[in-house]
Formats: sequence, C-alpha cells, structure tokens
Amino acid sequence: MSVVGIATGAAYVPQAARLWRRKSSEDVSVLTYAMFLGGQVIYLLYGIRFHQTPIVIGMAANIAGSLAVILSALRFRAP
Repeated sequence: MSVVGIATGAAYVPQAARLWRRKSSEDVSVLTYAMFLGGQVIYLLYGIRFHQTPIVIGMAANIAGSLAVILSALRFRAP
C-alpha cells in the first residue's frame, strides 16, 4: 500500500506544477480537492488508530499532494 500510496500522492504533482507554470487556477475546483483531502485525513486517522504504517505513509503522501494543489490554486486564484 505505501508504494501505491506514494505513487498516487505523486499524481498530484502535474496539476500543482501546471498551476505554477500558468500562474492561474481558474480551471481547478478547490472544492473537489478539499473533498479529497477530507477523505484522506479520515483514512490517515484510521491508519494511525489501527497502527497501519503503509496506510499512514500513503495517506501522508496523498495529503501532501492535495495540499500542494489546494494551496497553489488559492495562491493563483483571480481576485
């Protein structure tokens, strides 16, 4: 799970990179990524509660990816 979790976390990198390259986030739904983040946090807490290290590692990578996209999108949001 941790390899898959890290790979899915890395899947957010192209979107975050595109936001930085274009300096625009008009076509990115922050709500969608926030909902992903909510599910990831819940699953991270599950992994912590039941001492499932692969889940914790995977969800930590996914949370980092979601936060990268959300924070980038908010930074480049048009006023």
